[in-house]
Amino acid sequence: MSVQILIDSTADLSREEAEQLGVRIVPLTVHFGNRQFIDKYTITDEEFYGMLNTEAEMPTTTQVSPQSFLDVYAEYPNDEIVGIYISQKLSGTYQSAVIAKEECGRDDVYPVDSATVSAGAALLVREAIRLRDEGKSGKEIAEYVTGLAKRVEMLAVFNTMKYLVKGGRLSSTKGTIGNLLGIKPIIRVKDGVLEVIGKERGMKKACEFVVHHLRELPDFDSSMPIAYSHSFNQQDLDALKQDLGEGQTLLMGSVVGTHAGPGAILVGYFRK
Repeated sequence: MSVQILIDSTADLSREEAEQLGVRIVPLTVHFGNRQFIDKYTITDEEFYGMLNTEAEMPTTTQVSPQSFLDVYAEYPNDEIVGIYISQKLSGTYQSAVIAKEECGRDDVYPVDSATVSAGAALLVREAIRLRDEGKSGKEIAEYVTGLAKRVEMLAVFNTMKYLVKGGRLSSTKGTIGNLLGIKPIIRVKDGVLEVIGKERGMKKACEFVVHHLRELPDFDSSMPIAYSHSFNQQDLDALKQDLGEGQTLLMGSVVGTHAGPGAILVGYFRK
């Protein structure tokens, strides 16, 4: 029995890359007012960030529904299914996948809470693909990735606090002061929880903070890959790569971009 890997669109793999890797994307949805767009499918990343700059109304996002998962599960009646999804602390998408599994009654469907998003989730997807290609079963892959999710972390640097405030991740008072002073928050995503671990004035110093933090981590796992995602900030991304090394690089899609805003950078990595 073959294994089909499902991911949601917040892992930020492009449609082309997912197809090459044999991975199926189940997309979330973005709304600008009354207009609805399917992440990666009916709006490109370039179109989204263009709208973000020109639209007066801030976008919102919607999780994948249980029915959408049921429809996808039905497309693979003879395969084991391993699904790797955005942290349930950040979205209800994982819960929708679990509900769909219960409704269809299949024992060969394995939803996994990645406990992260974007670059962090992409790291777990890569490991799942490696195990699939080695011939591991769906259950073996799901168990391994679930354990690995406890070791994955992500550092995020945001160019503006505007979208963090809109998403309720930061108080409006702190966000306004931060934007006026050019303060860039550095946020750690661990076990699906966002925690501000530093603040620097300007993106350059914020990225230097990230490099220093990772180099000082006593249990940073250098034997494992790292991954990057960004929302059109190639300059600072290139500087980070010079210090931290190359890794899988992703462009944040419309769902992650709704909460991160333009100019953000995420670095995913493993701890021992």
